[in-house]
Amino acid sequence: MFYKSVRFKMSIVYMAILAIILTIFSLILYHYVELSLNDNMDSLLQTKGDGIVHAINAYWAAERLGPNRFGSWDESVRFEKIDFATIAQRWVQEKSKDPKLLDIIIQIFTPDGSVVASSKNTQGITSVSKDIFNAVLEGKSSFGALTSSFPTKKMERFRVFITPAVENDKVEYVVQVASPLNSIQTTLNILRIAIFVLFPMTVLLTGVMGAFLAKLTLRPVNNMTKTIHEITAENMKQMLKIPDTKDEIQQLAETFNDMLVRLDSAFTSQKQLFENLSHDLKTPLTILKGEFEVMLKKIRTSEEYEAVLKSSLEEINKISRLVENLLLLASFDSRKILPDNKNIDLGLLIYGVGNTIKKAAVHKRVETAISAQEGVVVKGDEQQLKHLFLNLLDNAVKYTPEGGKVSISMIRRENHAIIAITDTGIGIQKDKISRIFDRFYRVDESRTSHGFGLGLSIVRSIVDAHKGKIDVESSPGIGSVFTVTLPVSMG
Repeated sequence: MFYKSVRFKMSIVYMAILAIILTIFSLILYHYVELSLNDNMDSLLQTKGDGIVHAINAYWAAERLGPNRFGSWDESVRFEKIDFATIAQRWVQEKSKDPKLLDIIIQIFTPDGSVVASSKNTQGITSVSKDIFNAVLEGKSSFGALTSSFPTKKMERFRVFITPAVENDKVEYVVQVASPLNSIQTTLNILRIAIFVLFPMTVLLTGVMGAFLAKLTLRPVNNMTKTIHEITAENMKQMLKIPDTKDEIQQLAETFNDMLVRLDSAFTSQKQLFENLSHDLKTPLTILKGEFEVMLKKIRTSEEYEAVLKSSLEEINKISRLVENLLLLASFDSRKILPDNKNIDLGLLIYGVGNTIKKAAVHKRVETAISAQEGVVVKGDEQQLKHLFLNLLDNAVKYTPEGGKVSISMIRRENHAIIAITDTGIGIQKDKISRIFDRFYRVDESRTSHGFGLGLSIVRSIVDAHKGKIDVESSPGIGSVFTVTLPVSMG
């Protein structure tokens, strides 16, 4: 189902992240817009209030010089000589139509709080609190808020700036300017509406686009899925088409193709194993069956029965060795057989194995040589290591013709013991060296040689179990060198 798909989950997660980010952004935006509008309003009111004080003082000075331009006036009798209230009211009426003072409500107070002059639109405007007014009388400008009480209108809030006109360290009058906050509120309402409308639209549109982009991104995955469904055990050579995306999807396709190559190799090896196993079991079983059938056709002498039984026992021993080797390899693969790690004097072990193989070498007239450095100790399983070197030496003697030579040497190099088994035998072709450790593989493809092709597989398993490595160098007609490297015990 779509809602269970990766594309749907990616879209939902992307939409959720975007919604959180937009919510935080919207809250920050709204807060700073509101703060900026209020700061602009305060700056405007302060500028207008200070400007009105300077303008009225200038107007007062002009009126003062009107009656007697060469005389002088006593400032202390300002309200006695000239009706300041009339002058202030006149100035307010003249300037009330000034476009710069639109939406600005002006009120001028005496120090005792009486209104000297005001603009026409002050009806319903309440006065600031007594505490604020008293603070202004001390020479401090102040901001405040007022609420209108117009009988025919809704309640309306105003931002107020009130400043004193000080002369000779004395407050002569107080100027109050106010402006309604409806313009700010309207702007904030529009911003809220825009956020509430655009927010879900943006998230939804982004989710749709995200789902579309996810579909495009995952298209190579869908194509790979179709190809994978077509792959069976019979056509494992069918590879995925690798997209040229230079990303994780391309890496996934390449990794899957590598896995297919390994699986195909494993299936091929398994198939070859069954074929080889069937062949190796068929030969001794056929011999057993033939001999028993011959013996049952008529009564035989005791010597003939004894010869058949010996031959049958030899074939049974071959089958038994095959089964034992297969069980041993299976145990190594499943890690059921772990080395019985003990400190082993590798030099003594090499001399013991070398002396054991001398009998077979002398019988075949093959010279043997043993050289091992003393005091080299490795941690491992003694029986497994004996099996390892006996197997290699047995192969060396088996494939070395009469008059040849087989040698085993061991030296220590830094933290490793290097054991080399060298022979002057028939050698191995270079294109076959990489396969000699495969199970049931024999260099003699006619399979006329003795053995089942499991010895070197067991050798490699033992070397791997002891955390070592084995290398092979060989030339046809010259001989081979098997080099085993094992870590030396440090304790």
